[in-house]
Amino acid sequence: MNILLVAEESAGIRLLRALLRTEHRIVAVMTSTTGPSKTSSMASVATRAGLDIWPPSRVRDPALARELRAAGVDLILNAHSLYLIHEEVLRAPSIAAFNLHPGPLPRYSGLNCPSWAIYRAERTYGVTVHRMSPRIDAGPIAYQTTFDIDEAATGFTLTAKCVSVGVPLMRQLVEVAARDPAAIPAIEQDVGQRKYFGREVPRNGALIWSESASQIARFVRAFDYYPFASPWGHPQALYEGQHIGVVKAVQTRAKTGTPPGTLRRGPSGIMEVAAADEWLALHLVHAGGRHIRPDQLLRDGTRLEDGTKT
Repeated sequence: MNILLVAEESAGIRLLRALLRTEHRIVAVMTSTTGPSKTSSMASVATRAGLDIWPPSRVRDPALARELRAAGVDLILNAHSLYLIHEEVLRAPSIAAFNLHPGPLPRYSGLNCPSWAIYRAERTYGVTVHRMSPRIDAGPIAYQTTFDIDEAATGFTLTAKCVSVGVPLMRQLVEVAARDPAAIPAIEQDVGQRKYFGREVPRNGALIWSESASQIARFVRAFDYYPFASPWGHPQALYEGQHIGVVKAVQTRAKTGTPPGTLRRGPSGIMEVAAADEWLALHLVHAGGRHIRPDQLLRDGTRLEDGTKT
């Protein structure tokens, strides 16, 4: 089969490497080439494999459809690329276009779904391979699997779990498509269950110290993609008039009766902040454009104020 791969990030790299171990032909890889040069980037892996790299923005151009038909493309595989593919391009492959979505459709469609799942205290999650349609994340489901969410999961670790579980689903899709395209499942999504998440950020990232320690810790974990940039930024608090981001905060299970936001140096020497019911250990904050240890900025006996919602 002839495959066009439209992909970014680790999901794209793992899928590309899996495809390179098959007999199928990769017509081209559509991926970003801007930004810092890294030996492990999607573009560099494709280049070392001797593959053509096309700008991913071309998927929005209906003229690309003619080029794909001329090349005999059978499948378009999309993994973590955020460009909207033109309807004409979606119709170009002889079989179909499929997307690897890091969430259980239809309940989690759109952007940053792993973070939303943690924020909403989900206990199970999933990943979906679906046929692409003009409406985002709305095409029939080919394959889907679910799994439990680890209690300490962050936005980053849950996204990574989706990649590790999802790439084998894409391999399965390719194998079935090569044998018998008609055997690819096509389960229509229940539109009544559909929930779409856009670019909004919960509470604009504002931390509220009068919440329970478990709520605050979960809020922080939903934002946490460290050491990579978070699509939501960092949860925000105010300290002596300065905006700071809380990158990592962990429940201590130690009860507190002090006013929420109060800071202390805990028994282990780690800076802690009072929630409504427990002390939270602060392991990493962001201030002045850099990540620092909390004790480099925060002082025992002072207070962190709630973040601003505006």
